[in-house]
Amino acid sequence: MNTSFFSQTPTPVLPHPGLTQTTKSTGLSASQLLDVELGLFLLSQLLPTASPNALPALIGNGEISSSDRPVWTPKQYKYLNRGRAVLAHCLQPAVWSALLERYAVGATALSAYDVSRDRTWFGEKRVGFSRNRFMVLRKMLA
Repeated sequence: MNTSFFSQTPTPVLPHPGLTQTTKSTGLSASQLLDVELGLFLLSQLLPTASPNALPALIGNGEISSSDRPVWTPKQYKYLNRGRAVLAHCLQPAVWSALLERYAVGATALSAYDVSRDRTWFGEKRVGFSRNRFMVLRKMLA
């Protein structure tokens, strides 16, 4: 396992609600990695052409105009509602942006998504382990 991906700081990383200045490092905890990938999975299922920065607007209430999104199925609405519950701590754009930045910079071999450094696009990686991870993410929201 590539341990350099995970945070090497002696300071404990806070679970979710807020990131402090002491938790800013290039690594992500396993929980934070899951949050980012679940958020990107949710975006890929509901707004596949959106920028990865769109998650707070998506899980917020109504900041995405109906002209910017396709008609969703009941399954997609279920994903949205579950995603809102699980990723509620990512409603603040600054929190999501910080996690996404750390993922884009630090996530390499262990990440399931490629995210551009300028955060204008993201896409699934096509490696063996990520297919299993996508199944887990899908089951988390189902």
